[in-house]
Amino acid sequence: MLKHSHAGEVMREKSKLRVSPFSGLYWSTAIPLKAESAHRNLLTAIEGRIGTELFTAIAYDRTSGAPCACFDIAVDAASGDACGIYRILIVEAGVEETFDIATPAIWCQCEKPEDMVGKVYKHLTDMGFFEDLYWHVENSIPRQVH
Repeated sequence: MLKHSHAGEVMREKSKLRVSPFSGLYWSTAIPLKAESAHRNLLTAIEGRIGTELFTAIAYDRTSGAPCACFDIAVDAASGDACGIYRILIVEAGVEETFDIATPAIWCQCEKPEDMVGKVYKHLTDMGFFEDLYWHVENSIPRQVH
């Protein structure tokens, strides 16, 4: 995996590639999500709850418009409880497996999935998650020790 300098530059020994610093997100309207497609962090968080609806919204980089992640959301309309995760799929050069990485579920009161996406994003932004995104990703990928 490439290391990020947090100053908008990807560090490589042979070639230095310039990339734009993380510029923020925008996301699609939340659409229904089947349980078999949901991340285990979300499913574990709602285990035992009946009537919870699942949704997903695709997150896009504000500058490039490229899809970069998604928000998976669970809403219990009867209680007003909702939770959501920020989820990233990582494909690492030289590794055959895809890593499906997600934050722990974030809970709050919410009626609509679109509102929950905004609340998850605000919570993660307030805690500095996106400034340290590369650290979180790097430390979430299981590594084999030789």
